[in-house]
Amino acid sequence: MAGLDGLRVLLLLAGLVAMANCQVNPTVVLTTTTGQTNSTVVLATTTAPFVVVSENATVDPKNSTGPPPPMCNYSGEADKTGFLFTFEDVTEGNYSIKLTELSTGVSNKVTNEVPLNGTNATHLLQYLKPSTDYRVHISPSNEPKVTCGGNLELKTNGINQDEIVELPTDSYQDICYKTEWNINNAVFDVSRKDYTFCIKPKYTDLCTNLTTLIYPTLTLTKWIGLEYLNPDNIKLEVPNKLPAEINWRNQEDLKCEGLGINFTCQGPDRREYKLDKLEPYTKYSCTGVLYNLNKTIAIEKKVTKEVEITCDLELMKVTAAPSKESVKFQWNTSSKNCSNLSQHNDLLYSCKCNDAPKAHSTLPSKERCEVTGLLPFTAYYCEIQPRFNDKPIGRPTKIRSSTSAGVPKAVEIEKTTQVEHNAFQVECTDLKKEDWKGPDTFYHATITGSEEKKTNGKCFFEFRDLSYSTGYTVSIFAFNGVNSGKAGRVQLQTSWALVFEA
Repeated sequence: MAGLDGLRVLLLLAGLVAMANCQVNPTVVLTTTTGQTNSTVVLATTTAPFVVVSENATVDPKNSTGPPPPMCNYSGEADKTGFLFTFEDVTEGNYSIKLTELSTGVSNKVTNEVPLNGTNATHLLQYLKPSTDYRVHISPSNEPKVTCGGNLELKTNGINQDEIVELPTDSYQDICYKTEWNINNAVFDVSRKDYTFCIKPKYTDLCTNLTTLIYPTLTLTKWIGLEYLNPDNIKLEVPNKLPAEINWRNQEDLKCEGLGINFTCQGPDRREYKLDKLEPYTKYSCTGVLYNLNKTIAIEKKVTKEVEITCDLELMKVTAAPSKESVKFQWNTSSKNCSNLSQHNDLLYSCKCNDAPKAHSTLPSKERCEVTGLLPFTAYYCEIQPRFNDKPIGRPTKIRSSTSAGVPKAVEIEKTTQVEHNAFQVECTDLKKEDWKGPDTFYHATITGSEEKKTNGKCFFEFRDLSYSTGYTVSIFAFNGVNSGKAGRVQLQTSWALVFEA
């Protein structure tokens, strides 16, 4: 019996050893209520070297064959910008790593080609998000259903300022940084070694310490010098006045001190001028260079502005002095925005009157001119045109003026008729309207030997009761209410009267 009991003890110990070995891969057979065998699931604790999950294969609990699953127990810890994984007794091969961000539930297989072999193998997974909780799933690349050990939950280190590097720049348009942390929420790429992000300073950030929240746990502060000034953001305006100015309209939006802009302008003659030397009615292209009285600007900043000053020229106290065939004009010049404009040598004036084809004006002069060759007693619309450098500027000043009365045209006697021995009729050609050259149209006639002056609207006169057999001279002239024209004359001779006695 003692020998038999010893044999039983040995068999029991052998069975316990076999069961201990089987705990690495315990098998649970799930059956349905009908008694059919269901898919086999192999379970393991988080301390087991692996867990095999197979949803398609059927496992016979009495006879399980095939190569054993790989060994890949591991541990992990935060390191640099990710995690350092240490594998124990790992089976040689390639392994895949999948991360799930706990706060969002987003999963991403970050790598599929992690080669491992031997004992105490390690793998450093970097370029993750800082201060972020992840669930780690590692499995053989060719057996994605196998979970190495258990799914670990790890948290990456926090980011610090030393891990962000400012990149050099030549343009000074953006401030760009580089870091190995994924702070852009970009999709993880195992081949990517760093991430770049840029900050574009605003116009009002100049000459200030700009603090930017880079990540919820980190801010960066950067002095924004004038090198980052974009000249396109400078707003310039040109007041329409002389001496010329170019004002920096939004300069007060900056906290910079000692700033200014030196302008040099180029005219049509390709010569350079300072602002106080610019002339009106002339186009200039001005270039300004930014300066700072307190410090040197590393990069030269330039702005450009087109300038053309148009003065508010006004002619005041315009007077007209007409004569029979001309009009003289005189005036004073005034300008609110160009106070000394009237003294400029290149400011002249020309005058003309409409509907006067034979008229001509004096050469352009200063604040006076004369138009000659006009018709007497005629209304004209005249213009005084300012000119600068012999080019018309502004609108002409319009004036209505009439020439004074002239001398009517000479009368031409057409015929005389003796109607009686001592009576005559005298006719002449009526003048045309333009021949009168004055406000009235009357004919006057005189005859020698009489002080009487006949007046008629028509050039027809009759003289009666003259002396017999006497010579007379008749004069007829046109009168326009101001001047008398040259008279037309004719000699008349009365005859004897015939007397018959009864």
